[in-house]
Amino acid sequence: MSVDLTTSPPPLPGAKANLGYLFRLAYQRFRALLEDGLEGTGLSAQEYGILSVFETRAELSTSELARVTQVTRQTMHPAILRLESAGLLERRARNQRVVLLRPTKQGREALRAATKRIRVAERAAFAGLSERDETTVRTWLAGLAALAPPPPQGDANERKSSS
Repeated sequence: MSVDLTTSPPPLPGAKANLGYLFRLAYQRFRALLEDGLEGTGLSAQEYGILSVFETRAELSTSELARVTQVTRQTMHPAILRLESAGLLERRARNQRVVLLRPTKQGREALRAATKRIRVAERAAFAGLSERDETTVRTWLAGLAALAPPPPQGDANERKSSS
C-alpha cells in the first residue's frame, strides 16, 4: 500500500505577485512548451536558440554567440560541438585567431522546420489575446530586454570622487 506523499499544486500567483517570480514561472512554462514543440526535431531549446541567432547574423565567433545568448563560452562550447557533429553548424577561420560559426544548409533547414513548431508554442502562449494585445506584449518585452543595466551601486561620495 502506498501513500500519496504529494500535495496539491500551490495556487497560481495573481497579477500583483512579484514581477521576478512571474517572469520565472512564465519562462519555465514557456520553456516546457518549447521543449515539447521541439520533440522529435533533434534540437533542444538551447540548440534552437543558438541556431535562431543566425536568423539575423550570418556568422559569429563563439565569444560573440555566447555574449548574445547570455551564457559563458564554457557553457556554449558543448552545444556548439553537438550542433557541429550533427552537421548543423560549421566553422570558418577569419584569421589565425578568430574562428567564425555559421549554420550549414542542413542547419538552416532544421531551423526553419523547428521554427514552424515553435510558432505553435508561441500561439499557445498568446491564446486568448487579441493580435493587438500580442503586439503590445511583444513590444513591452522587447523594450524590457533592451533596457540598459542599472549603474553600479555605491556611495554617492565615492562616485563624486571618482569623477
